[in-house]
Amino acid sequence: MDNAVVADDDMEQLRSEHERILAVPGRAAIIRLRRLSRTLRVFHGNAEALLAHLRQMDDVGRMLATTTDPEAFEEFGAETERHLHNFVAAAQSRVDHLRQFARAEWPEDAPTRQEYERRVEQEFRTSPLHNFIIRLRQLMQHVRLPLSTTRETWERGGAWTFRVMLDSADLLRWKDWNAPARSYIQASGEAVDLAQTVATYSNETQTFDRWVAEEFVREHLGEIESYMEAARQFRERLRRLGLDDLETA
Repeated sequence: MDNAVVADDDMEQLRSEHERILAVPGRAAIIRLRRLSRTLRVFHGNAEALLAHLRQMDDVGRMLATTTDPEAFEEFGAETERHLHNFVAAAQSRVDHLRQFARAEWPEDAPTRQEYERRVEQEFRTSPLHNFIIRLRQLMQHVRLPLSTTRETWERGGAWTFRVMLDSADLLRWKDWNAPARSYIQASGEAVDLAQTVATYSNETQTFDRWVAEEFVREHLGEIESYMEAARQFRERLRRLGLDDLETA
């Protein structure tokens, strides 16, 4: 149906209803959750980009061609540093944005806020891995890039493996590691396995991030469902009138 055949009064009523739906609390809750989700996608996307870059070397032919060509090997190392820099920077953004989200959504005496703080304390605040990632961000953004090496191994009857390692002695020359981060480096031996470190941290944070999102949705479920149903009914009404170009979300 052409827009022109809709009476002015009906169009004004539709626009008023549209504005009312856009202002309901459920939509605001969805927007806040989407904003946090974008931050989390940046972090986890950077983790996957780094791991995908490293996985290229699982192909023996590609690995041998890269490691025997100085220019190609230098380029691989530069890309590794770029991805790692993006990953650790996003890790700090994730921490900061989650902290701001929790403060805005849950008062200090709210049960969910208390559980949030308990989980942060238990899972991250004293975690050697978490502290290593956060302190590595400080090193890379404010001081220098860490020294990376590669390790190729072959087991009889098995396959070649290629790993990028961060040299522990080089890392420990920086004096601003805190105790948990330093213990992570020392426990790693001569070098920190980059892919293992990134994959483990990404997996551990996903569990926490999922809990935050689920708690938020649980607390706002009624508002969100009401908004989604109102928006659905409004879109259906628009389709019947041929006016489905109006946005409701």
